[in-house]
Amino acid sequence: MIRYRVEPRRLPKIKDLHLDGIFGEFEDVVDRTIERCERSSDPIEAEKARFFRYLKERVDPVKFGDMQAIQLAEGKVRLDSDMVKYIDPTAWFDSKVQAALRIGLDRRAPMEILDIGTGPAHFPVVAEFYGHHVIGTDLPYRTTGRLERGHLYDALSDIFKIQRIPLKVEQYVPLPPFDRRFGLVTAFLAAFNLDSERKPWTIDAWTFFLNDLRENVLAADGDLFMILSDDKLTPEVWDYLAERAVFTNSTRKQIHITDLSQFS
Repeated sequence: MIRYRVEPRRLPKIKDLHLDGIFGEFEDVVDRTIERCERSSDPIEAEKARFFRYLKERVDPVKFGDMQAIQLAEGKVRLDSDMVKYIDPTAWFDSKVQAALRIGLDRRAPMEILDIGTGPAHFPVVAEFYGHHVIGTDLPYRTTGRLERGHLYDALSDIFKIQRIPLKVEQYVPLPPFDRRFGLVTAFLAAFNLDSERKPWTIDAWTFFLNDLRENVLAADGDLFMILSDDKLTPEVWDYLAERAVFTNSTRKQIHITDLSQFS
């Protein structure tokens, strides 16, 4: 039984399957997901149940409800946007747990992770569940707090207790210096790989970016995991990256690269 923090209503850009998660009470939605996972004999579902029990301990349900009231207020929700789908407290974590297991975060020693374009901060929460420390980045205007009561990403990152810093990734521009090296860099559907004319980066632009990561950002044995967007990627670039990866999923455009020296 799902109680609702905000009276549910249809939203043109949102699939109905997210409505309970968007409008429902945090604990009710998470409890229902835990029960579903526990009914399965799949060990990955058991791991998800373990994560969602952790999420209940990490998140203040009252604070989550206050955020829902602000973000879902009449006149606040842009009907031409699907942004509020990220309020759903279970749907997006599901895939991030699977990604974390894919790259072995459950088996690796605690490390520093840089998540580029962290958005609503779902992956950092999962990584911290496995004992790692994550710094998320987002576009500068999304980390200033200048919007009324903050951008949704600000609000979710605050509720999830994730550190974010402003960062704009630009073609042929080195990333700014960090005060540490990272064992892993991640990017989940980030949109940084477009040039000033909104065209996908070339192979040369990707090579510059990957070399900068290797030389200035990653630890000596650090690796890179990305989920890219088809509309921001050329077939030539995908083949170039995939040929040098230890894992790819061409349908979902997932890629894991452990040896960035191949791009020198």
